[in-house]
Amino acid sequence: MEKRYIILMFLMLYSFLSHSQRRWEGEYNRLGLQAGVNHFNIHTGNFDVEPGTSWTAGFTGRASYYDDFQFIYGLNFFDLNAKIRGRQKQEDLEANEDVKFNMIGVQASFLGSYKIIGNYLSIEAGPVVQVNGKFEPRQDRELFYLEEYDIQASDIEKVSTVNFNVAAGISGGFENVKFFAQYQYGVNNFFGGLSGENLEEIDPRATDISGSMTLITGGIMVFL
Repeated sequence: MEKRYIILMFLMLYSFLSHSQRRWEGEYNRLGLQAGVNHFNIHTGNFDVEPGTSWTAGFTGRASYYDDFQFIYGLNFFDLNAKIRGRQKQEDLEANEDVKFNMIGVQASFLGSYKIIGNYLSIEAGPVVQVNGKFEPRQDRELFYLEEYDIQASDIEKVSTVNFNVAAGISGGFENVKFFAQYQYGVNNFFGGLSGENLEEIDPRATDISGSMTLITGGIMVFL
């Protein structure tokens, strides 16, 4: 099901990017590719999450709108990593092992941009729609118990499939090559997909699991 959502998002945004140059015919209208690294974290009171670093890559476009304002739109694929402490046996007294989780997906962004120095430096902000797969633990540790809970790593993999983020960032460089840095904050409950899993039946303490994802991304954009 998650793969179907990701493929549908890709087809919709690819069509949008393909026709965008005919929609905005301003002084600057470029399509390009971008790639970079991301730093993923989950802010939650339920687990002590260790952030992870991985990659992101995709398509981007930038078009003049009015005076010093531009639109930035894009489709980016990502791989996100994080760790939660766990224990191999339920009767263990201390969670002393790292359980690595991984999640892949795609983001569609539509940002407003303001040029500080011509086409060479700008700030931007706007919404991001994220469609992702499961928050999967590494296979050899999917049966580890998480921290002090009696739930296992595989019990929390069904996170929200669709997440809504707000993004703010800065980009600079030349007309054909730019560098960017961006911060994203998730406005919905990242663990919202667990609401129907009845985890409280396994461990009464595992109620109301909630958290907000954050993502710091930096990289390079090359316009064609």
